[in-house]
Parts: sequence; C-alpha cells; structure tokens
Amino acid sequence: MADMTQKQRQSPENRTSDDENKSVGNARFSTSNRQNGKNKQREPNRPRRVTRDYLMNYATWYLERFAASRARLEKLMRGKIRLSVAEYGTDPEEAENWMKSVLAACEKAGFINDDAYAMGRARSLLRKGKAIRVIAADLSARGIASHQIDHAIKELKAEADQAAYEEVRGTDPNIAAAAAYARRRRLGPWRRPDIRDEKREKDMAALARQGFGYDTATRIINSDLDELADLLSMIDGI
Repeated sequence: MADMTQKQRQSPENRTSDDENKSVGNARFSTSNRQNGKNKQREPNRPRRVTRDYLMNYATWYLERFAASRARLEKLMRGKIRLSVAEYGTDPEEAENWMKSVLAACEKAGFINDDAYAMGRARSLLRKGKAIRVIAADLSARGIASHQIDHAIKELKAEADQAAYEEVRGTDPNIAAAAAYARRRRLGPWRRPDIRDEKREKDMAALARQGFGYDTATRIINSDLDELADLLSMIDGI
C-alpha cells in the first residue's frame, strides 16, 4: 500500500502551490541541479500582498498558535502592511481600515481579549516566581493598558490570598513568588545541606535579579522547607 502523508498546515507566508513542490525531470537530473545550485545564495521570499482576507487569515493562523494581546497582533499586522506598501504600493489608509476591521472581528469573536490575556499571563508568571512589579512591567511591554494591568494585579492578589492556607492569608504574594522561584531554581533550602551556606550569597543575588527585595530574599533563603510549605500554597492553589 502506498505511503500516505498528511500535509502540515502552513502559515499564510509559507503556502505554495502543488506545482512548486513537484520535482521536474528524472531523479538524476534533479539531483544534479540541486548539487550545482548548492553554492547559489537563496533569494529571500517576497512579502505577500496585503488584503483584508490575507490579514484575517494571518490573524486566525497566529491566534490558533499563540496567546496574544490586541496590541501584539496589531504590531504584527502593521509590519505586514509596511512591507506590502513598499513592495506593491498598497494603499496604507485602506490597509489600515482592513486591519481595524480584522481586529474588531477578532475581538467580537473572542479570539483576542486583553482582560483575559492579562489575567492568564499574570497567573503564569506568578507561578514561575516572578515579582508583582515584574509581572506589571511584562504586561505593559505587551501593550496591555494600565487600568487593565491594575485590575489583573488586584485579581491576582485576591486569587493568591483565597488559595492560601489560613495560616498565611494576608501575606504579600511577592514573598510566595520568591519562594516559588527559589523552589524552581533549587535555591536556599532546596540546595544540598553541604553546599547551602557557601551558596547563600549567590542565591540572594539570584532573587535580587528577579526583582525581590533584600528582606524578602533573606526570609526565603534562610527558611527551612517546612516553613515555606504553607507559603507556597498561595502559588500552588491559583
């Protein structure tokens, strides 16, 4: 039985016709051509001509694979538009209207939702042991509006407090995030006992680079695992 292969789904930039993928001539001739062309520099692909349908296809393809803010998707599409304007003389005003239409359609369909994106990313970063101010800066860099960042941080703190064991409720989630980072990187109490003391300054510096203050770093690095178990419930429960 002949082997059957399944075509992989490609991005709008990489789609080619079947004719472009077929070999020409016999195998010996084709192999010779490939060998003779090894030293030739491969020409870069020309950018695609932007239309509304192209932008919609691109947005759909991208959002199926990556979570993104509205600003991130807009930035990517603006890049496509600039290339199309330069290469084909595409009307920039018309292309801008196409982009706005596509963004509005994506928002209406729920494909992009900055509130949900901000909350989901904030949770993910806190679980990785990122400080609250680092999380806020990350969201800002991704184009999330300041009021949406404030809301996400407020909700994140409430979730962490709700998830925490009763003994540590009301604790600053930054401290729990520092503990989570130390656990992930095997710092302080997670090190082997015979090297823990000699690595103390290095571990303190590692927490400082992540945006944690001296008092927080000292508390985590000097603690025992049993002392941090309740604190980590703030992270593990969200």
